[in-house]
Amino acid sequence: MLLLYNNLTLNASDSATPIGLYRVKPAAKPNRGELVLLRMPIKQIWALPGDHVRFAPEGVYREGQLIPNSAPAPGLTHVCPYGDYTVPPDMFLGMGTNDPDSWDGRYLCWLPLSLIAGKVSPIWTR
Repeated sequence: MLLLYNNLTLNASDSATPIGLYRVKPAAKPNRGELVLLRMPIKQIWALPGDHVRFAPEGVYREGQLIPNSAPAPGLTHVCPYGDYTVPPDMFLGMGTNDPDSWDGRYLCWLPLSLIAGKVSPIWTR
């Protein structure tokens, strides 16, 4: 991830979104499904505080629905043991669903909402 200007970023990893140029806007209140710029690579918000999440070998479920391409890669350790959880206050589940090896919520569990630097929208992607 490379911040080019105050409102543009270049995503060079296709773990969460296609490689490309993205516009960054201030993130007032995050919503499910939005792409956000973290103080780390771009991830997609899949669950917010109070949402029910289940971690399972076949993938991650939010409110009973399997998140596409969310199965963890075999052999990689994960913080949250398989089971049912409620997303804690001030946290979110962020994942990249383009790459099963993406180091994200399926391995780290929750991330603090304070990591969100802004919302992103694609300008050009590969």
